[in-house]
Amino acid sequence: MPLQIRSLPLPERCDEPTPVGATFRAAALHAERVGDERLGVGVATLTLAERLAAWQSSDAELHVRRIAVDGDRIVGAVSIWLPMLESTGVAEHILTVDAGAARAHPALVGALVDDAEHVAAEHHRTTLIGGSAAAMRGRVMATTGVGGADPAEPGAAAMLARGYTLQQVYRTSVADLRELDLDQRWADATARAASAGYETVVWSGPTPAEHRPAMRELHERMSTDSPAGELVLEAQTWSDERLAEFETQKSAAGRTMRTAVARQIATGEIVGFTSLFVGATIGVAGGDVARQHDTLVRRDHRGHALGMLLKLANLRELRDHHRTHPRISTMNAVENQHMLAVNDAIGFLPVHHEGVWQRKESA
Repeated sequence: MPLQIRSLPLPERCDEPTPVGATFRAAALHAERVGDERLGVGVATLTLAERLAAWQSSDAELHVRRIAVDGDRIVGAVSIWLPMLESTGVAEHILTVDAGAARAHPALVGALVDDAEHVAAEHHRTTLIGGSAAAMRGRVMATTGVGGADPAEPGAAAMLARGYTLQQVYRTSVADLRELDLDQRWADATARAASAGYETVVWSGPTPAEHRPAMRELHERMSTDSPAGELVLEAQTWSDERLAEFETQKSAAGRTMRTAVARQIATGEIVGFTSLFVGATIGVAGGDVARQHDTLVRRDHRGHALGMLLKLANLRELRDHHRTHPRISTMNAVENQHMLAVNDAIGFLPVHHEGVWQRKESA
């Protein structure tokens, strides 16, 4: 039977005893299997409830998930993310393909990319962003001048054959808190911050009302101040409603959101933040990884090691309140040498590199 690519409808509940529920659970197992292949066991592990929450659409982003089926086995999938508030000419597609399936079906990766492009065209998207395995060096270099890809790698080959350009390379890194001396680093970082006039504030869950205006502004700055190469992405606008939806979605299925902010003591201004997400206790080998999300320090307050301060503040929160999740993963653009240096100094170790490709078409 030839490979079939079709939509993945989502059930109302992850344990729904229906064909839709069964197919969702098979797709979740496939995503888990590919995550283990790419990143190492457990780094991308989610419970079924977390996976269902992660695949939902929101007012800010429509998610379409397609699966490739060989007989009764899911061998590949593609998520197409369609921004709905800004960058509405953009579609981003992310592939998950079993290594064995890619070898057995040489056309599989290309077929999934073509399918994603068809979905993008249906939504009138003319800028396409895709991904592939990458490395710090490769025959095809990113436009940033840092990081590259092997043109023989299936994902990279599919991108090149369809006219994409490698824009960036991202590094995924993992740290084990049981192996880190957080307290001494924290003492040094807080002393430096205090001498420069800064302190930290931490919380769990939704942003307190008094900090919501500052957090909306910092989220907007993430869309303009973070390294993005030549990706065609527009500045974002965050309302109270958008912030609330983001926090609700990220906290679904038993997940906990932890935030640390840097505050200038003299003015009371919040000038930087970092956030991480802790999943429900999974109770299986490898289900012990929390996920670092955004980290940003306002440009006019950089130079005081606040990035280090913020990350250490949240790592201490993770260590003290979530003993079941002693590991944490993070992802950074490799041209962001400052943040990579902070991560390296803390004790993060690289586990994977991912390329970000782009193709712009005439409308």
